[in-house]
This record gives sequence, structure tokens and C-alpha cells, in this order.
Amino acid sequence: LRIAVDPVHRRSGVAQALLSEVLAAAGAANLHEVMLLEVAADNEPAVALYTAAGFGPLSRRRAYYPNGVDALVLSRKLGQ
Repeated sequence: LRIAVDPVHRRSGVAQALLSEVLAAAGAANLHEVMLLEVAADNEPAVALYTAAGFGPLSRRRAYYPNGVDALVLSRKLGQ
């Protein structure tokens, strides 16, 4: 699953609403495992969004993206 927001609509709460829906769907499905995601380390707005939603650092994938940027792997226990 990917969450993406058209640049025209960024900074308007759309990503937060999408992420909330994904987490709510996981809760409605009674999932209690860990959700993992990866995000470009230099994507500060996305890192802030995920951190505010309870995701924390798990690992880093060095030079993961074609432009050489690292990927951060974040995790969050579902049901919290």
C-alpha cells in the first residue's frame, strides 16, 4: 500500500487523513501486529507525519533510492 498526495494538495491534511484511514482499517480488521513503512530520510514532512502517528525508527537502508538518499524504515505496533 502506498500513500501519496498530489503536490497541489500537500500540507492540507490529506496525508494525515489517509494514514488515519489505513490505521483505522487495520484496527477494524482486529490486526495487532506491527506496521512497517519506508520513507526517504530527507522527506522531513513525511517523517514528521509518521512520527506524530506513533511510528518510530527501526532501521536505515543506505543509498536506497536511485538519487542516493537513504530510506528510513519505521514501525508502529497496531492497536495502540
